[in-house]
Amino acid sequence: MPFLMVAAQTAIDETSKVITVEKTPEVRLEQINPHPETGNDAVRPPQENPMQCALLINAACEYKLTMSFPVPTSLHSNEVMIRNYATGLNPIDWKSLAYNFCLPQFPWITGREMAGIVARVGDAVTNCRVGDRVWTSTYYKDRRAGCFQDLVVVPEHTVARIPAGLDFESAACLGVGALTAAMTLWKWMGIPMYPPPAVPSTVARDDRGYVLIWGGSSVTGQFATQLAALAHLHVIAVCSGQAAPVLRQLGAKHIVVRDGLSDAEIADAIRGIAGDDITRGIDLVGSKTARTLLEVLSKSKPALLAPLAMMSSSTPVPDNVTVVGVEMKQFVLDPSSKVYSSRLNELIEDGHIQLPQIEVIKGGLAAVEGGLRRLKEGRANGKKLVVSFT
Repeated sequence: MPFLMVAAQTAIDETSKVITVEKTPEVRLEQINPHPETGNDAVRPPQENPMQCALLINAACEYKLTMSFPVPTSLHSNEVMIRNYATGLNPIDWKSLAYNFCLPQFPWITGREMAGIVARVGDAVTNCRVGDRVWTSTYYKDRRAGCFQDLVVVPEHTVARIPAGLDFESAACLGVGALTAAMTLWKWMGIPMYPPPAVPSTVARDDRGYVLIWGGSSVTGQFATQLAALAHLHVIAVCSGQAAPVLRQLGAKHIVVRDGLSDAEIADAIRGIAGDDITRGIDLVGSKTARTLLEVLSKSKPALLAPLAMMSSSTPVPDNVTVVGVEMKQFVLDPSSKVYSSRLNELIEDGHIQLPQIEVIKGGLAAVEGGLRRLKEGRANGKKLVVSFT
C-alpha cells in the first residue's frame, strides 16, 4: 500500500546547510485519492487531517523544511491536486527569497514548475483524471500552487499531460523556460504557432524577419531559438563560444560569440549581420544588455523588445519600439492560455523541440536549497536543474 510521506532525505549539494525536519505520522495516499467506487468524486474531504512535506519560507526569509504542513482538504470545482514527482529550479525562486518579492505572506511556498501524477480533481474537471501523468506552471499568489511541496493545487487549464516519451524530470522543465519562450513569441510578439511548412522562395530573405536573442544558451533562450526558427525567422543568438554549437543545432542562423567582447563590439557584430532589419529582440541577461539590444533594433521599422531578465524604467525607448510586458501570470489567470501548453506538447511529441540538458538532483525537497544556491552562484554549467522526488 503506497504512502504519501517519505523519510526526509539529505541534499546532495555539499554547500547545502543542514535542515531540521519535523516528524509527523505517515499519511496513506488513499486518504487523498478517491476510492475506486467514487470515480472522479474526489472533492470529498479525507477522513483524517493529512500532512505533507513542504519547504517553507518564514518571516525571516529563511527556508524551513517541515513534514507537518496541512494538505488542502477541499478543492474548487475546477482545481486539480498533483502529487509532486519532480520540480524545476529557476532564478526567480532564489531571487524571491533574496529580494523579498512574490511573497504575499509568511510562511510561504515558492516553486513555479513541476510534474507529477494527478491525485484529486474537482467535480467540474473534465480534461484530466486521477492517475494521469501531468506537468504544470504556477502563479505565486496561491500558496497551494507553490511547487516546493508534496501536493500542488492548480486550475485545470494549467495542467497538461506529459508528452509521450518524457519522464517526470524532463517534463518538469516545461513550465517556465519552454512556456515563457512560447508565450513571449506567440502571444506577445505575434509569431504564429502554426507557421506554414516553408517560406515561399519568392519572399526576399530580409523580409522573413530577424529575431535577436541575447542569452541564447539559457533554458528559455534555447526554447525561443527553436520556436522562432520553426516560424522561419532568422535567429541571431548571442552566447558564449562553448554554447555556440548547441544554438546552431537548435536553429540559430547567426551566432555572435560574446567571449572577450564589449557590449559595443557585440552590437557592431549584430549590425554587420542584419543592418536595420531586426524587428524583434528578447533579452535574457539583464538591464545592461537590454539597453544595448534596444540600440541594435531597427530604427526605421516597428520593433518589439521583450526584456525577460530586467530593464530599468529609466532606459530611453525609441518611438518605433514597443517594450513587451511579458506577464506569465496570464497563463494561470486566462483559461484560453491552455492553447500554448497544448501546442508545446504537440511540438515535443512530433520531435520538433529538443529539451535542454537536464541535471537531476536527487533528494526531494531537502535538495532544493542547495540547487538554488548553485543557480545563484552560476554553477549550473548551462544545464537545467531539476529536483527529483523519487
